Amino acid sequence: MAAFLYLCGFLCSISAHDFDFLYSGDITALHYAAKNGHRHACKYLVEEVNLNIDVKDDYGRTPLHYACLTKNCVTAAYLLQRGANPNAKTIMWRTPLHHAVEEGPLKLLKLLIYKGAEINALAECGTPLALAVIKGQKDFVKFLLDKDADPNAISDSLSYPLLQSVLVRDFECMELLLKAGADPNLRCTKAMTPLWNAAYQGWVEAIECLLHAGADPNFTCNDGMKPIEIAALKGSRQGVRILFPLTSEIPTIPDWSEDGIFKHVWRAEAEAEKEQKLEENFLLWKSRGTEAFHRKDYFRAIKWYQEAYYCKQDAAVVSNISLCWACLNEGGRALEAAHRCHSLSPKWLKAYYREGAAFMLLKQFDMAAGAFYNAWKMDPANEEIERAFREATEAQKNKLHSEREAIEVEANTNGLHSSSEL
Repeated sequence: MAAFLYLCGFLCSISAHDFDFLYSGDITALHYAAKNGHRHACKYLVEEVNLNIDVKDDYGRTPLHYACLTKNCVTAAYLLQRGANPNAKTIMWRTPLHHAVEEGPLKLLKLLIYKGAEINALAECGTPLALAVIKGQKDFVKFLLDKDADPNAISDSLSYPLLQSVLVRDFECMELLLKAGADPNLRCTKAMTPLWNAAYQGWVEAIECLLHAGADPNFTCNDGMKPIEIAALKGSRQGVRILFPLTSEIPTIPDWSEDGIFKHVWRAEAEAEKEQKLEENFLLWKSRGTEAFHRKDYFRAIKWYQEAYYCKQDAAVVSNISLCWACLNEGGRALEAAHRCHSLSPKWLKAYYREGAAFMLLKQFDMAAGAFYNAWKMDPANEEIERAFREATEAQKNKLHSEREAIEVEANTNGLHSSSEL
């Protein structure tokens, strides 16, 4: 960091190659200047030193990402004016607009969209609209909808803005989304719909609002239950009363009445039946995912594995999702699934291996070597893991060697330029 302080006071004394490889952690001097709102330092680095304005850190973040993360509107405006890419994506596919939605202010969103930011850019968290809903940024939700943001865009995690508004219990956002054309029956997964989740929460106002908007009260979830059954299971008498006249009679419930539904879901065998249905669906979706994987239909395999995951949070299924994304050369998506796998099973060798494979795709060879080494420690006799560790280590050495060569070439070039000027 002393080097950067030196930069701020004695800019003219440092050459271009110093800046390219001046790091604070995994960020360059330009990242640091943007992060801290040093517009004049950014100006010097871009215009005098000719640094790449869209240089990325190890996580794919550009200086514009950092300016948006830290609410530095003036710096963001300068970078955009100089041609920074408003749609640059991190390894988790987040654009500067995603960061602006998280942190604000509204004028930063307006600036990015005016400069061409993709309003429906899809990241692991969904679109900027979905993220605004999650963060409870109602002004941002309204603004994005006014700019024709898609209220029905589905993320890789099989979620979407309307479902998120119910999950975070934000009635105002839910109304805004429905008014803008959000589909109350959007089924990106068999896990749940907004109505099913509202019933699960016993959130009566949301149940009424969604039904009024046309939500289907007969949707059946992965556990075989309709919204009225889950409302009864959660003890919501009012929820059951609202749903009862709109729900088709369920043949397995002998006494089709409000009291009869409560008695049925609270039977001693009910929980076992629910678990059995979940297990049946889990095995079905998992087998379909495996069949699709063997056909090399990786996108369909991911869909089926996601369905299985919503029946049971199984580390092996998430490991398979990571493998599918790796086969599609999507390192960021593979890494997200690998991290999820690791959180489900922290001591599982394959979780570390999946992380290592994803880091290799992202060319973060030092991180890959660390992940493979952790896996290797668990099974020192595993030749495949040992080989992966050695390949990652060698790749990191080659990467560092290439970077050193680049520094030397640029230093020599700058020296020649200086001599010719004299």
